[in-house]
Amino acid sequence: MAAMVLLSVPPLYGEVVEKIAVVVNNEVITQGEIDRLLAPLYQQYKSLYPADTLVRKLDEARQAVITQLIDEKLILGDAKKRAVEVSEKEIDAKIDEVQKRFASKDMLEKALAEQHLSLKELRERFKDQIMSRKLVDAKIGGSIVMTPAEISDYYEKHASEFVQPEEVKVRNILIKRKADAPTEKTVQLVRDIEKRLKEGGDFAELAKLYSEGPGAADGGLMGFVRRGDLMPEIENVIFGMQAGEVSGIIRSSAGYHFFKLEERRESKTLGLTESRRFIEEALYREKAREKMKGWLESLKKSAYIAFK
Repeated sequence: MAAMVLLSVPPLYGEVVEKIAVVVNNEVITQGEIDRLLAPLYQQYKSLYPADTLVRKLDEARQAVITQLIDEKLILGDAKKRAVEVSEKEIDAKIDEVQKRFASKDMLEKALAEQHLSLKELRERFKDQIMSRKLVDAKIGGSIVMTPAEISDYYEKHASEFVQPEEVKVRNILIKRKADAPTEKTVQLVRDIEKRLKEGGDFAELAKLYSEGPGAADGGLMGFVRRGDLMPEIENVIFGMQAGEVSGIIRSSAGYHFFKLEERRESKTLGLTESRRFIEEALYREKAREKMKGWLESLKKSAYIAFK
């Protein structure tokens, strides 16, 4: 739903370039709007593509941006035609969100002025945004219906998506190799920790004292991990452990590790009831895309769109 993406919070930029690029019914798209959306893509593409490909990629991006903006203007125009109401309170709430980014109202107004934008103009932008969002919600969201048969059919066709892989909840102690410290000193510390663990020392307390790894302040707690989350030399050990078991020393490129397995969750297939919410969300997105596409096509059929 390309148009819906563009209905997010508008950027705080004034329209320095006022040249009209496209007219969509009673709305206009300026070159400034197009340039602002292309700017981050330009920086990204410069680092990805060679010169002979860059021009083509940027032209494709420009066409996509213009298409998105046309969709946005079509929705806004339809919202105005239907006289979708927006209260001052709703606009105030959006202004308050922006105000929170600044220490004072004066600083906000100064930032807006630097971008050739007044507070009144910003309010108008938010009004348009809220108006469009309300129409999208009413036109698309309120008309989507999912039947039990559709949910069951989706579950059967996407069975592999509902397999919950094996997971283990672990704590870790990591002692890093240090270039500025003698290897013997690091190894001795690792041996001391190993000895204390074998004697029944509290893993979490030792992690708090010595670990330089994730979650050290929380006793080395890493939470649940799956295969592929950690280095192979670590996974090969911890996925063969039982709950409550503590590993021996595991060496890796990062240093020396100890792990304690707190809990194990075996792989299982989630049932339809457990998967229902995920399926409903997936079906909603799919149906919303189709409805948005159909709606925009109908708006375009009766629209006046002129490129300048």
